[in-house]
Amino acid sequence: MRDQFGRTIDYLRVSLTDRCNLKCIYCMPEEGIPLLPHEEILRIEEILEILREMARLGLKRVRLTGGEPLVRRGLIDLIREAKHIQGLEEISLTTNGTFLKGFAGVLKREGVKRVNIGLPSLDPEKYRKITRLGDLKTALDGLNSAIEEGFNPLKINTVLLKGLNDDPVPFFELISKLEVEVRFIELMPVGRINLDHLFISQEEFLKKIPKGIELRERESLEGNGPARKSFFFPGSKGSISFIPALTGHFCRECNRLRLTADGHLKPCLFSNIEIDLKPALRPAFDSENLRGKFNEALFKKPKEKDLFNVSKRFMTQIGG
Repeated sequence: MRDQFGRTIDYLRVSLTDRCNLKCIYCMPEEGIPLLPHEEILRIEEILEILREMARLGLKRVRLTGGEPLVRRGLIDLIREAKHIQGLEEISLTTNGTFLKGFAGVLKREGVKRVNIGLPSLDPEKYRKITRLGDLKTALDGLNSAIEEGFNPLKINTVLLKGLNDDPVPFFELISKLEVEVRFIELMPVGRINLDHLFISQEEFLKKIPKGIELRERESLEGNGPARKSFFFPGSKGSISFIPALTGHFCRECNRLRLTADGHLKPCLFSNIEIDLKPALRPAFDSENLRGKFNEALFKKPKEKDLFNVSKRFMTQIGG
């Protein structure tokens, strides 16, 4: 699949649910969000039909997200079926890690190749403050389970928040012990949450790295995201990388579309543009109609992010 700017689109992020057991301050407001009615959420078989049709057009990689994907019933059935789709090379998953201890083994056995874990802080009190409901120990138990199951690469997503988690030292201590990659991500102005006062740029964050820590660059990473380079320091088992989601300029390399839990295809995370796929799925599956909607999404994929037309959906409704 190619968009009108010649970019090859072979990666789809699938939000399985808008439900989550946490309420991270950058994902949703404190009062929560109105949850989608059950009948509005795509059924597992509908998601599989989308994946099969997209794979015929060149889809190679799928990442399952939420909300929290591990709360979605039928998740393992979806993975079990999706791994047999011809042309689909990789299934990965992004989770907050709090249920991962009970799922890591079956995810590995059923064919999930990569796991990313959202871990906003390594301090129990700050973790609780950022997630509002979370227990750091539970998340770390999930992380350790993923390591024990042999997920590699294993990535940790840390959305940077000024004054809350912008001290790099605890994360450097983590990668000195564990073979993981910590990805520091700039806060994105998506949804209707105003956290401008918590934004810290990649450039500002880099200035916080102690002068005694000598970072060395590794070769470009294999993967689907904008973090193309990682860094390590002598003696570290793991590495760090950066995703300048707001200040960076990687739209020209974007290879993805996003599918929301209620069946809307988003050509761009930042944009309000959405294409509703449900009319091609209900009351009966219509392959030709579905392909037409894929082409519409490809045509409407913007050349670059437009910060004056930012998506009104909260992050938990998109899946990042």
